[in-house]
Amino acid sequence: MSQQVAISSVLRAVPNHLLKRWFDDHVPGQLPFLIESLEEGEIEPMLAFQDELSPEKRDEMDIDLQNVHSFANPAGMSAFCDGAQLHHVDDLMQRIPEDLDLYGRAMWVRLYEPEIFKSSAMFLQLERCQFWRRRNDVPEDLAIAADAKERLSEAISNLLRRDGRGRFTSVDIIKRNDVLYFIAHPDDYVRSENTHDAGGRLTPMTIRPTTQIIFAYHPREGSLQLATSIKQPRKGQLEQEFSRVVLGWELGAFQREAPYQLGHLKNSTFTLITDPMDRIRARIESIGLFNKATNRPITIGVDRKNEQDTIYQAIEEEIGKQSDSLWHFKTTFVEIKFHFPTSRFRRASSPTIRVTPTSCNLARLTSDRAEIVQKHLKMWGVDNASGDQSALAAMGG
Repeated sequence: MSQQVAISSVLRAVPNHLLKRWFDDHVPGQLPFLIESLEEGEIEPMLAFQDELSPEKRDEMDIDLQNVHSFANPAGMSAFCDGAQLHHVDDLMQRIPEDLDLYGRAMWVRLYEPEIFKSSAMFLQLERCQFWRRRNDVPEDLAIAADAKERLSEAISNLLRRDGRGRFTSVDIIKRNDVLYFIAHPDDYVRSENTHDAGGRLTPMTIRPTTQIIFAYHPREGSLQLATSIKQPRKGQLEQEFSRVVLGWELGAFQREAPYQLGHLKNSTFTLITDPMDRIRARIESIGLFNKATNRPITIGVDRKNEQDTIYQAIEEEIGKQSDSLWHFKTTFVEIKFHFPTSRFRRASSPTIRVTPTSCNLARLTSDRAEIVQKHLKMWGVDNASGDQSALAAMGG
């Protein structure tokens, strides 16, 4: 789930005519007032009514509103499109009234296409993944085990049970474009939380939440990617277990590659040319250099308030004008700011992408904008990976 928000904020953001339908879903015929008589954003009667409900019903409604909030963003709209494809619905976005904003659109899908709303949750998880570790040492077009879900669930549980977690593991499989995603939720470490009982007394409660592991296999490319917060050595072991039980392939130890070439970006003769069809702008905001002669790192950045400043002017001022003065500097990272224009379902944004020789953090970009960034990294000779998975939100170690 996304970062939670006050329920009052969600109620204010959703139009009253949709809230009327939503209340009818949860408490049909019980509202003591007419929502039609309220002004937009006049939520005090709604909050007062919810306060009188049972704790169970109130929690149910609060969770529903939090779920609507989680989809009220460009990533949520993209997830709806993928969820609609699972149900063979091709015109979902055209059917949503154009005058609705993101909150209205999210609530509309919740009310009028509840099955798509539920199915889209898995795709929203993919949209939010920030770091993926990629391996290119998996053969192409390997057959997926018929009982892949059961075998992967058992393998993950057996591996994590040694750490005191993984007693139960659920697995879902979805296909997005040409990529197969295996989304696993094993039991995590047990923890204690304080909560109030029915009498209002503070009481400790033992819970065992789940953690998330996502594997992405691209049959056409022969690549495997993993997204998880679980640390080494379990991360590598998870990759090997997945490959063994799902793909029938014995995977070796992970060998860190350097798929991103950055050396040419420090040269003033290089230009970040963009595709006019994408209507974007890009500028290197900062660059990390390592002086092999002195064994010292240096970071150089532009004047971020001056749109005319360039990283090459900054390098010239900090290091010198001689064309041969950079040969003993190794590029350790670059930070590139992309400017995306407003589109029908996206607000304008200016994310900064950090690229190192082994990682690229496409932090919280929606899949369509991540695809544009990855395309340009290839155009600029930065991304030398064997393939491009536009559906993934990031790559990392």
